[in-house]
Amino acid sequence: MQLSVTSQKILKVFFSQPDKEFFINELIRLTKLYPNSVYKALQTLEKQGMLRSKSDIRFKYYRLNPDYKYLNELKGIVGARFYPSPSVNPEWVKILNRQSSVSFTMALCKSNITNLNQVYGVSVPTHWTNGITYGVYYLKDELTNLGKNVSKKAEVDTNFFDNDVRACRNACNKLITVASKIPSNLSSYTNQKLAKLLKLYYQSYLDVFPFVTVPHGIERYFETKIKEQIKNPKILKIFLSPASIQDDERDDALKLATYVKNNGFNKGSSKLLNQHTQKYCWLSMWSIHAKPLTKTYFETEIKNILDKLNNPQSEIDRMAAGDKEAKELLNKTFEKIKASPTLKKLVNYLQEYIYLRTFRKNSICQAHYYHLPLLFELAKRLKLSLDKIKLLSYEEMIFGIEGKIELIGLKKLVKDRQKGWAICMWQGKSRIITGVKNIIETMERLNIIAASSSMQRVVRGNVASRGMTAGKVKVIRKLSEINKIEKGDILVTRMTTPDYVVAMRKAAAIITDEGGITCHAAIVSREFGIPCIVGTRNATQILNDNDWVEVDAVEGIVKITESISTLEDVKSISGRTIFKGKVKGKVRIILDASDFIKVQKGDILIAAQTTPEYLSLLYRVKGFVVDEDSLTSHAALYGKALKLPSIMGTTYARNVLHDEDMVELDATNGVIKKLT
Repeated sequence: MQLSVTSQKILKVFFSQPDKEFFINELIRLTKLYPNSVYKALQTLEKQGMLRSKSDIRFKYYRLNPDYKYLNELKGIVGARFYPSPSVNPEWVKILNRQSSVSFTMALCKSNITNLNQVYGVSVPTHWTNGITYGVYYLKDELTNLGKNVSKKAEVDTNFFDNDVRACRNACNKLITVASKIPSNLSSYTNQKLAKLLKLYYQSYLDVFPFVTVPHGIERYFETKIKEQIKNPKILKIFLSPASIQDDERDDALKLATYVKNNGFNKGSSKLLNQHTQKYCWLSMWSIHAKPLTKTYFETEIKNILDKLNNPQSEIDRMAAGDKEAKELLNKTFEKIKASPTLKKLVNYLQEYIYLRTFRKNSICQAHYYHLPLLFELAKRLKLSLDKIKLLSYEEMIFGIEGKIELIGLKKLVKDRQKGWAICMWQGKSRIITGVKNIIETMERLNIIAASSSMQRVVRGNVASRGMTAGKVKVIRKLSEINKIEKGDILVTRMTTPDYVVAMRKAAAIITDEGGITCHAAIVSREFGIPCIVGTRNATQILNDNDWVEVDAVEGIVKITESISTLEDVKSISGRTIFKGKVKGKVRIILDASDFIKVQKGDILIAAQTTPEYLSLLYRVKGFVVDEDSLTSHAALYGKALKLPSIMGTTYARNVLHDEDMVELDATNGVIKKLT
């Protein structure tokens, strides 16, 4: 069966939504093909019996012919991808943006169907992780159902939370034990023995994931139940705040800083620093794509502590005393209001889950670090680089080392995922979608892209170099920022000059506020063969760093496809107070550990969330703001522990503020205001 390229592209659209009817203009828009070629291909496909058509007063509609004899074979020929088509518009909840990996997300999806059901009697069959911007989404109804199920179990079984906490600890400890026993040298292992080792690790890994998903239901349960019984805001704050701010790495770093304060950086401190690095280097490894923390990182942490604290030992004593006072205040408040046994249990269990969040995260980070030798050996045997094997799921690695997937097949999977990947689980079936275009199409079909003003906005300009692409925005407002551009980014700037050429070589497309079709950006983009739109007037005002956009340099349109920024020129952003205080400083946007180097003393840190490796920065800044809003978050712990003015739950601070913006962080009132 011979099919033209045009016919194959058209048929892919039909197979993506096999029950839907399309009219010609829709197909032109979806395929980006010329109208005449689409029209001729439709006539041919209908004549061959692959499509059917019907007409009304305005349009002629086409759809797949379900009676076509070779429909399944046709689907295989055109390589139709997995594009679920919901019968109703689903309501998605964006949980967070955090770097992940194919292996982590596929394990999470599998666990959400099997392991979660075994532990809690409920499954969460739908999930979306965008592997380009790392947005993580669930269906709102499914999270609500998870919370209700947990509530029912807790109300029927008085020991539910005791057992749940114990089960989580046991699963995490088992994972660490299994991972830590992986030998550093596996060269003598047979392929079968390597597969057995990875299977053991993978099963222990899956057993932890129910306790990764369920907090999205449990946290809401605790907060709702406690608020039902307590209306006094002051008492509510005591019950919902962490009673303990324990952090092992922080305390050990303060002890090391005390030694350096008394003895300086000498051989003794170097030895202690080596030990500290070995003990905590895994802190950054929530994703296997991250790198372990280095001795230099921890040395910088010690210097930051000494720069801020005259007496690190007194800080240890202060925090220990603070923990004791918080627990005493909690118990006194129980007595004062004559709290019921049920309320006491709710509050005490919430405190357990606050600590459990750190314990759970650290367990996964340690496991990722300890199993690196296994990844090294698998990569070597499968003839892949370490970066490339990290684009496979654990099941694919197992099948590869067992010879069930040929090496050429694994290499093709990796090559496709290097173009961008996302993982969609729909009705319990998981698929890995590759290529930015396919990812965007799937998000549109599933209505994952929120119908907010930010999503509906477009930037228009003049086409200087034709083409279509998609990617992350990097807004360059001055020459010193060109190092922000990485390969595949969309460069957005007022205008370009010859100094920008290094960054322009890396860019997938160029968008400028100024210029015409003979400007510098236009000439260079045509030379490099990349899409370019000039003369937009307002691209640098509307687009923000890390917006995900679709660039149509045929029509001269830039469409925002994932963003949480707002249309208005926002002057202030509200959040929830973590620790009170008012400070002024320059903004530093932190996306991951690679940005740590740019944070200066006295800055205001803006991030999606803080995790243990952020502690070094927090001793350097005046205050911080996180988009995440969670009672059990590290941000809630660190703000109180370090007495830093801080707010959480801003949702979109990273997309509205920019590096070096002067701001006032009024954490007392839960607001951050732009001053420039």
